[in-house]
Amino acid sequence: MNWLFWCLLILIGIELIIQYCIIRAAYPVLYAPLPDRFQLAGTLNTLPDDESGIQIESVSFPSVDGLTLRGLLALPAQSPPRGVILFCHPFRLSGQIGLYQCRGLLDAGFAVLTFDFRNHGKSDQDPNYKSVHWLSELELYDTRAAIRYLRQHAELKELPLGLLGMCRGAAAALSVATRKPEIQYIACEGAFINESLFLDHAIRWGERFLPRLFIQLVPTWEVTRAFRIMVWFTQRRQGCRFVNLKPLLRNLENRKLLFFVGEKDQSVVPCMSDQIIGRIHHSETTLCSLPDAVHNAGRFAQQELYDQRLVEFFSQMVETQEKAATDAADPGVKSGSALVSHQ
Repeated sequence: MNWLFWCLLILIGIELIIQYCIIRAAYPVLYAPLPDRFQLAGTLNTLPDDESGIQIESVSFPSVDGLTLRGLLALPAQSPPRGVILFCHPFRLSGQIGLYQCRGLLDAGFAVLTFDFRNHGKSDQDPNYKSVHWLSELELYDTRAAIRYLRQHAELKELPLGLLGMCRGAAAALSVATRKPEIQYIACEGAFINESLFLDHAIRWGERFLPRLFIQLVPTWEVTRAFRIMVWFTQRRQGCRFVNLKPLLRNLENRKLLFFVGEKDQSVVPCMSDQIIGRIHHSETTLCSLPDAVHNAGRFAQQELYDQRLVEFFSQMVETQEKAATDAADPGVKSGSALVSHQ
């Protein structure tokens, strides 16, 4: 039995050495900014104003832990809104950019609520939280607070609600929707799973310094385990708990999903969306590829296509609710039709 003990001890030692080497090499990637970030702030000079037929008002509401979140509520000025869209912005930007991203929806008669996550824009700062581009439970708290605000708004609470998110905001929208089955329509750009994104960046980082063959010899599960160890150790320092989206995706069955994918996105490469879609079963998923688009620049690169797909997608949400309301108001129509058909 002694030889079994020593073999086990040697294997544990080898595993610890491997994990130490991976962590030592990959830790700089963990909190490094995403490369090739498109400066969406440059689009702020094209934001709509009240003179364009859109009424914009500043709003605020509390998050679950008492922080005040601030944002903008945009409404069509000439007619009641058809539906309402909650926009979740990317890391390091503010919710104000949602007015640019949702311009096509605003022109099509939708209301849009776009807000600043904590530690962003005009929302309160959480002194205990060091936000990074990884999705944490705190972004989920803030997104749920925004949904709660809409569901308590006198003019909007009965309207169909859809979510639109970008990058970390897309991951937040997907995560929140997994526990809110009433949200049936979610659109995303640059969505990712934390550990999948880390794995992709770690491999590309490693190929700068090590032969590709050596990188390929390292099992994927070893890198994934190293990521989980690093995250576990750093969560307390960051003041949050990071969210693993992967096991939650099975709860998005029977939803309507739209994924925008920038063909030239080097921060969240196109296969990230494929990985998410592959884990969602029995859903109606549309993948919209955007030529020449880099990270967070889908609408900037393909404005007409982007707006068209968004309006078509969320118009289905409105039509579905209108049909359900019609059926509920006159339940005899369907049964009567069935009776005639049977005769």
